[in-house]
Amino acid sequence: MPKVSVIMPVYNTKEEYLREAIESILNQTFSDFELLILDNGSEKGYVSKILSSYEDTRIKLFHIEMNVGPAEGRNYALSKATGEYIALMDSDDVSYPTRFEKQIAYFSAHPEIGCLGGRADVIGDDKDRINFPCISGHETIEAFLIFEGCAFCQSTVMVKKSIIDKYNIHYKSQYVPAEDYAFWLDLVGKTKFENLEEKLLSYRFHHENISHKQSTKQMESAHSAQIEAIKKYCGLEELDEKILSHFYEGKILLPKELEILCEQLIQIMPKLKEKNLSNYIKNYKKRFKKQYYKNHSFKGQLALFKSPLNQEFNISLSFRLFCLISRGVL
Repeated sequence: MPKVSVIMPVYNTKEEYLREAIESILNQTFSDFELLILDNGSEKGYVSKILSSYEDTRIKLFHIEMNVGPAEGRNYALSKATGEYIALMDSDDVSYPTRFEKQIAYFSAHPEIGCLGGRADVIGDDKDRINFPCISGHETIEAFLIFEGCAFCQSTVMVKKSIIDKYNIHYKSQYVPAEDYAFWLDLVGKTKFENLEEKLLSYRFHHENISHKQSTKQMESAHSAQIEAIKKYCGLEELDEKILSHFYEGKILLPKELEILCEQLIQIMPKLKEKNLSNYIKNYKKRFKKQYYKNHSFKGQLALFKSPLNQEFNISLSFRLFCLISRGVL
């Protein structure tokens, strides 16, 4: 049984990129792994032809005739993994030679950690358009995941398989193309997170990336997963996904929607205060004040003026009056 199972789904990845990805794994200084390559409905014979040039018994190829999507594809590969750890790897990224060595050493020294990522360089056509947050420390990462967004570059992540198996963690198709973010959110409360300070890989951001081609859908899916996580974290039965999503996106809310938003945020605040997450309270305050800046209707400004959230966020009467007159009346 190998120590690490590397999951690499492939769907018509450019040959140059795929070879770089494969060779970056085969050249790891830590060699006790299996490389599970899933041909997720690529052009017939394409992946097999490329792999035929490699004579490494650690490579295991699996075929799915018709593309089943990124979530189900990764789930299929996970079901074939036998290692103690799962290393995630996209087929167009490049892992640095000591990635696995550093991650396994950290796991050995910190057995409480179950999900470990690291920093990444960004390469490719549009490399200046993306930047991964540099977040470390379990509590900081957990809070960021729930109330802010994705805290990991997927291809840097290694997860203990025992945790995935114990809690039946899997990728969910309803959150594609933000299924990786939903995967991390499902791990909240079940293990501890960390990101290494070292850069572990080069993430390739180019015109064919899902993050590039489906950015709007990815944001919507991420908000959907995030709101479900907030419900669980705060012990709430109901949250209006549409209203909260529009609030996060900075869209103007109608007076009735502002009332519902108020009811929901007031339910979320106690958990934030209990966990001393003052930064996220400030973030909610900033988003709420943006409603004042953007709303140019009298009814909307009046609803904002009367909202109990003004007291919750300590928004001054003078600011509220100024917005009511300058945006709602004039």
